[in-house]
Amino acid sequence: MGLTLSGKISDSLKHFSFLLLAVLTACTVPKFDIPGPEKELPVIIPEVHFSNDSLTAIIITDHVAMADPALTDLDSLTILANQPVSLGPLIDLARPELHDSTKSMFAEVISGKISYHGLIRVLRNLDINGNQITLTYAVDTSYIMPLIRHILTQSDPTTPIEPLFDREGLIPDFSSILPTRALILPSQGLNIPKKASRLPNAPRTYRSGIHRGIDFFSDWGTSIQAVAEGIIIRSDLHFKEVPADFRVNMLNRAAKLDRTPSDIFNSILLGKAVFIDHGFGLFPGYRTITIYAHLSHINPNVKPGYQIEAGEVFARSGNTGTRPSTLGTRAESHLHWELILQDKKGEYYFGQNLPYEKLYPALNSLFKN
Repeated sequence: MGLTLSGKISDSLKHFSFLLLAVLTACTVPKFDIPGPEKELPVIIPEVHFSNDSLTAIIITDHVAMADPALTDLDSLTILANQPVSLGPLIDLARPELHDSTKSMFAEVISGKISYHGLIRVLRNLDINGNQITLTYAVDTSYIMPLIRHILTQSDPTTPIEPLFDREGLIPDFSSILPTRALILPSQGLNIPKKASRLPNAPRTYRSGIHRGIDFFSDWGTSIQAVAEGIIIRSDLHFKEVPADFRVNMLNRAAKLDRTPSDIFNSILLGKAVFIDHGFGLFPGYRTITIYAHLSHINPNVKPGYQIEAGEVFARSGNTGTRPSTLGTRAESHLHWELILQDKKGEYYFGQNLPYEKLYPALNSLFKN
């Protein structure tokens, strides 16, 4: 969001300064018609002050600087005052309760959806007090705040993950439920990442959806193991990557729906995947399944109906289903892992609707130390 109009801003300032000087001269002539010795006005060196939240910038200057800003620092100060502000303070205003990691994640999402012009401080007020001139620049929050709130609302994780099959199910309080036995991490040496963008509930703008699992970033070919015993219900042993343009076309269709349809998500974006059914004993009252996606290899014996043991290595990580994979590279290799709970009324991903402060501890509580 770099500023590209500095030259125009400078020219506009000079034009504005000329008009302002003319107005000031017309308004202040009577003061200098008073008989007596003419007093020398103090020189004010132009300076800029920023508010703590950076949304407001105040320039203090005098008539001389306004008359010819090229001879002073006023030009450069005005460019500073006109710079776009960061999204952090604006997100603080919109959702002050969000964790810093979540704010950072949403800043990336919002920056791709709004013009930098909305983030520029513009001249809001001009005050003249004797020889001192105060120029106040501020962001137009009346325009930008509703837009930011709308974007944040679109990233709402309270909607069902399979809308077609939802029966008005009640999302569990994932901060208070534990498995009957601790799970094994899906790969040795890979811990749960701390960044909100890699955890459940993170917005995924490229597919108009919400992240349902954990992204364990790992080297290509890292061993993947079952987190608990269960039955294999999907194993993409014969997976073939889709063409890059086909994947883009499907994502464009998702954008028109403003959500990620289950067919596009399951059949294209997960890539080579394995689903394990853990039955009803792991979380009483729910059927539990785990999903392991973007795999590069699956052991040939791992077929639907295969009984897998907790900790059994059955696959290796990769990047299938991602854009780099459709382009024939190994970039962005990682394991996408989901824990899904189902009851008679709905289907929910673990951590759904939890704020970061509760989400990260809840995810850690699932696994053996």
